[in-house]
Amino acid sequence: MPLTTYVANEVLTAASLNNNFTFAAANPTGGLVCVKAETAFSAVASVTADSVFTSTYTNYRIVIRYQTSTSAELAMQLGAATVYTATGYNYQSLQADSTTINGARAASQTSAFVGKDCGAFTSLTTLELSGPQLAEPTLYQAVNTRSNSAYTAPWVVQYFGNQSGSTQFDGIKLLVASGTTTGSFTIYGYSKAV
Repeated sequence: MPLTTYVANEVLTAASLNNNFTFAAANPTGGLVCVKAETAFSAVASVTADSVFTSTYTNYRIVIRYQTSTSAELAMQLGAATVYTATGYNYQSLQADSTTINGARAASQTSAFVGKDCGAFTSLTTLELSGPQLAEPTLYQAVNTRSNSAYTAPWVVQYFGNQSGSTQFDGIKLLVASGTTTGSFTIYGYSKAV
């Protein structure tokens, strides 16, 4: 059923309005489209989302709210058909703590860092992936906000990098370097249409 448009002095009915809402929900245009509903996890070393990256979208946003059981990095691995790749991750990080800014680079890693939590406060990572379904390197950037010793002492780190292979990935694994993590994540695709 196509979208109904109205002209001056035409009567708007509840039925036609409901049809327009149904049409709009089934035919999203522009913006972020939720491809994996908010998913909770509790006291796990890793959590996966399989079959979420498709050719429908080139770019994705993943919002992760979490807390670790001990001070630990949050990392990602990309996978295809539930087999996760543990090679070829390269990244640059920039971190700010009070008035100090530091940088670091890592190459040929088994996973890519996307965040860090001190184990006592909730952290937020917003992860952007570009081209996981393309047969070329997958690029990523992540912004992680956490608290260092109290919520009054925020700390931020940014990660920029890639998985340098040419695998067409369809899934992601989030894992902690040590201990466990509890939280939730949601995955969105960036629409290609206006």
